[in-house]
Amino acid sequence: MKHIMLVNAVHKEQMRMATVDEKGKLIEFNIQMTVREPITGNIYKGKVLKVERGLQAAFVDYGGVKDGFLPLRDVSPEYLTEPENGQAGGRPVLKAGQEIIVQVVREVIGNKGALLTSYISLPGRYLVLLPNKLCGGISRKIESEEDRQKIKTLMEQIKVPEDMGFIVRTAGINRTKPEIQRDYQFLMRLWKEIFKKAGSVSAPYLLYQETDFGVRSLRDYLTLEIDEILVDELETFRKMRAYLKAVAPRHLRILKIYKDKVPIFERYELEEQIRVIYQERVELKSGGYIIINPTEAMITIDVNSGRGSNKRNIEETAFKTNVDACEEIARQLRLRDLGGLIVIDFIDMIDKKHIAEVEKAFKKALSMDRARIQLSRISKFGLLELSRQKKQSTIQEISYITCPYCKGSGLRPSLEYASLGAFRKIESEAVKGIYSELKISLPHEIALYILNNKRSELLKLETTFGVCLHIEGRPDMAWDKLEIEQSIKDQTLESSVMQDIPLLQAAESIESDDDHTVPEEASDEGISHSEEPAKKKSRRRPRHRKKRSTEALAENAPENAPADELVPKPDAATVVQPVPRSMTPQFPAKPLKIVSALPDEFYPVELGGDSFAPEPGHDESEEDKGDQ
Repeated sequence: MKHIMLVNAVHKEQMRMATVDEKGKLIEFNIQMTVREPITGNIYKGKVLKVERGLQAAFVDYGGVKDGFLPLRDVSPEYLTEPENGQAGGRPVLKAGQEIIVQVVREVIGNKGALLTSYISLPGRYLVLLPNKLCGGISRKIESEEDRQKIKTLMEQIKVPEDMGFIVRTAGINRTKPEIQRDYQFLMRLWKEIFKKAGSVSAPYLLYQETDFGVRSLRDYLTLEIDEILVDELETFRKMRAYLKAVAPRHLRILKIYKDKVPIFERYELEEQIRVIYQERVELKSGGYIIINPTEAMITIDVNSGRGSNKRNIEETAFKTNVDACEEIARQLRLRDLGGLIVIDFIDMIDKKHIAEVEKAFKKALSMDRARIQLSRISKFGLLELSRQKKQSTIQEISYITCPYCKGSGLRPSLEYASLGAFRKIESEAVKGIYSELKISLPHEIALYILNNKRSELLKLETTFGVCLHIEGRPDMAWDKLEIEQSIKDQTLESSVMQDIPLLQAAESIESDDDHTVPEEASDEGISHSEEPAKKKSRRRPRHRKKRSTEALAENAPENAPADELVPKPDAATVVQPVPRSMTPQFPAKPLKIVSALPDEFYPVELGGDSFAPEPGHDESEEDKGDQ
């Protein structure tokens, strides 16, 4: 079956490559984002920072965001030196501060740095050159013994330096000696340039970067089945043409520029098939479906019968669904470029013959994959384990970012759960008693829930701990986030208020005593007072006492005396210094009274009130007496 390679490079921010068959079905897919260019395959000159004997690895500064991880087993002998003072049992070791040439094997994943190796490999169209590894071999995917013998005979005719090795790729099958020789010479020139540059620069430094996206697509995805290559961008077309001219001239005739106004992927109806790549659920022809769930430890794939279930023959339904799933799982592994440990949960089957046929079908479906795969057998629990070579980030990791609200879990707390959690944080801050004000920022829904459903609890916190709570909703906050701004109470002001409380209590006590006791000064002047039984002290003076004192003051005053002389000077011993208003607790507003030991004939004057002294000789009317 003939295939077509499509290269979409119009938008430099995102370049895509797809391979489709005659029916328009997507076979291979690759993508590159400008904001996240791959570093797998890049060659750097790095500096060894430290060697961890416990991990049997070294950390290397190669110029990346995080230091690279270099296992000691991947260190070429040319970088090992003799230990000092007989350390390490006399074996050659890698020293800190040493500069070495390394290549990225695996990109940065989460908190893990890039995986490095000092055994360099330069992939070509038909060969992989190994500059510092003394070995030669043939790809494991070439299983035919006849093909392997032909390739071995052909490579014996090509002179390769003794300190270098090579591996023949699957694309090298049925290739002539000039084609293999041309690819080998191209790789040798490339390595000489890299090695020469490494000798003239200091670490860290990028020595070699993977080739252009279009060229890399030709190198890795061009097979004998492809009979047409379409490119929709002129500059990319020229680079691909130059590469084919140098490596595979016979393929120049199938490389063409796409000039149609309809987008190239839309022309072959690929957008919908690409959209399915990013979905968790993939439908099967038989009516069943598979669920693909990548995790930190492994990738799990679950096979379900779905609409394809047949209650009459459960075993036959399970077998057909599993066989159908084998082809689709192998296809999804290629399209998504999933790597690492993969576990597939097939539908349980009882017949051992069916189990063997499913294993055979899955192995055949994986034969098209260019990545190295190690496959096991189906266990008694219906699980099949395999390991697939991971070279770069998956299609989903390149195209998507982690959700800032659920952190990739796909779940978020309910409204009630998140609101109660936020209220408990507010409560824990308020009960400390050291804050005068708390400004809380919450998502809108949670803020409304707390204000409407926890109103009484908020009021209780404010009155009990003397704190003012301000709650606001913000649309830009994550669902379960909370921000609190604290205003600490003024300790100096609080201590001064506490010191003035005894003075306030003394003033209230003096005022209360004057209402019910006779001063000694008044008794010495011969002023008689009627004895009354002791009453309960009250802060509020009865109205009739004010009236009688006012009348007595007017009768004993000299004639034509000014009104201001009716107010006697208070005794210095009884004067209470007022506490500043800002330093005292806030009481209900009332007129300020000047209290002194006065006879009953004098008026107490209320500052700010409406009381005044009557004219001399004025008699109280019956109406006034009635008011008493």
